[in-house]
Amino acid sequence: MEIVYLADHLEFLPMVAHWHHQEWAYLRAGDTLEARMERLWNECGHSEIPTTVVAIDDGAVLGSAMLIEHDMDSRLDLSPWLASVFVAPERRRQGIGAALVRRIIEEARVLGERRLYLYTPEAEEFYAREGWRLIERTPYKGKDVTVMSYDLK
Repeated sequence: MEIVYLADHLEFLPMVAHWHHQEWAYLRAGDTLEARMERLWNECGHSEIPTTVVAIDDGAVLGSAMLIEHDMDSRLDLSPWLASVFVAPERRRQGIGAALVRRIIEEARVLGERRLYLYTPEAEEFYAREGWRLIERTPYKGKDVTVMSYDLK
């Protein structure tokens, strides 16, 4: 398995957009798959914010993660964010998610960021095992979520 920039493997963009849309469409009322594909295409940077990385193996995409400026419109004071960590359901519990998270942490560190943020409605334990710290639990767009941080020093 390798983790690469989505910008260098745009053939995977439709699948990644489909995953993201299925998983998180409830966060954007009226969103379409086409709109998500366009946003994702615009977030395909190289060593910058925004950046999207994908895990690939043997010509197949396994998952994705993003480094973006803001992920919660109610917490614009926090930046940058780890976002859209997704692993194909049949490939979960194989370390792919953790590897994607570590890659985004390294991307942020190389850019000179001091702290990284995320929010999750259900994966607090996973991120805590990876060294993320609780900031708050709060309602967001109809879900109770956990906001966490990771110091990059």
